[in-house]
Amino acid sequence: MTIRREHPVSQLDRRSLLRAAGLLVGGAGATALLAACGRDEPATAGTGGPLRAKVQPRSPGTAGAIRDSVVEQFGLEAKHRLSLDRKAGGGPGAGQEQLLTGVLDIYAFGPLGATEVNTSGHDIVIVGPSLWNHGSWIVPADSPYRTVADLKGRKVGVQPPSSDTYRAAALASAVNGIDFAREYRLFTGQPIANLALYERGDLDAIIAIEPNATRLVAKGNRQLASVSELWQRGTGDRSPLFLNGTAVRRDWLAANRETAKAYVDLTAEAWRLIKEDPTLTARYHADYGIPADEKKAIELLPSRLVPVYGDVWDDTVFANIDKQIDVALEAGVLKRRADRPVYEKL
Repeated sequence: MTIRREHPVSQLDRRSLLRAAGLLVGGAGATALLAACGRDEPATAGTGGPLRAKVQPRSPGTAGAIRDSVVEQFGLEAKHRLSLDRKAGGGPGAGQEQLLTGVLDIYAFGPLGATEVNTSGHDIVIVGPSLWNHGSWIVPADSPYRTVADLKGRKVGVQPPSSDTYRAAALASAVNGIDFAREYRLFTGQPIANLALYERGDLDAIIAIEPNATRLVAKGNRQLASVSELWQRGTGDRSPLFLNGTAVRRDWLAANRETAKAYVDLTAEAWRLIKEDPTLTARYHADYGIPADEKKAIELLPSRLVPVYGDVWDDTVFANIDKQIDVALEAGVLKRRADRPVYEKL
C-alpha cells in the first residue's frame, strides 16, 4: 500500500511562519517554532490504511483532558481508523500557533479567534464541535457582590485578551449592556496565575474555567453566573455559548478530508459516551488535575463538566457562531469579518 504524503509546511515561507508566531505569541517564540516546523513530518492519509494526523499532546488539568482516556477505554482511535501523533506539538498554549504553521494538523479554535487570524492572512476552518463555553464568574463565599453588574469597577481576573475565554466574556457582557474592558478592573493572565491572585485575596472575582471553577465552588466559593448563562440572558438564545471546535487549515483539509471527518466523529463519540455515562468524569478525575482527596470537587464533576462537551454540529450552532461574530463586530472586539465562513460541515 502506498501512502500519499502532503507537505503543507513546505509551502510556507519564513515570513509567513514568523507572522503566525508573532500574531499569537509574539516574536520570542518564532525562532524555535521555525526550527520545529523544519523537523516535523506532515500529516498523511491513505485509502484503506490508517488516517494520520498530528494533534495536540495530552493537556492534563483542562476541560477536554478526559477525551484521550475515553478514546483509549473504548478503542475509538482504531474504530475510526485514525493514527494520531500526539508528540508533534510543543506543549499547552502554543497549539493555535502550531496549527497555523503546520506543526499540528488539528487543533481547537473559537469563532472569534478564527476570524481574527483569517483576516490576518491565514485560512483555517472549524469543522466540528469541541466545547461549549465553561467560564464562570466566581467570588469568595463572604463576598458582598451578588451579580456580575455589582462587580463594576472591581478587580476581576481573566485570561489574556487573545484567549477564547476573554473574548466570550466580553461578548456576554456586551449583550447585557456592559463594556467588559472599561467597566471592570481586569487582571489578565494565565489561569494558574489568576487563581493564585484570587486565592491570595488580591482579586474581587475571577472568571474561572473548568476544572478550576468546579474546584473553587467545591471549596465554598460562590458562582454568580456562567458566561454562557449571561450570553443566553442577553440574546435570548436557548443554545449554550459555543466556545471552540475542531479546526484545520483549508489547504490541509483539501487533501485530508476523510481524516478530518474521522477526527470530528471520534470527538463527538467521546463526548456522547460521557453524556451517556457521566460517572466517567469522576472516574478520570486525575485527568482534570483533581486529586483523590478533593472528594467534593469529584462529586461535582458529572453535573458541571458533562454539559461542557459539544456533540452537536448543526444550524443552531452555526447561528450561535454567526451571532458571536456579529456582536463582536458591533462591540469592537473584532475589526472586520472574514471573507468566508469560519465553519464548515463535512
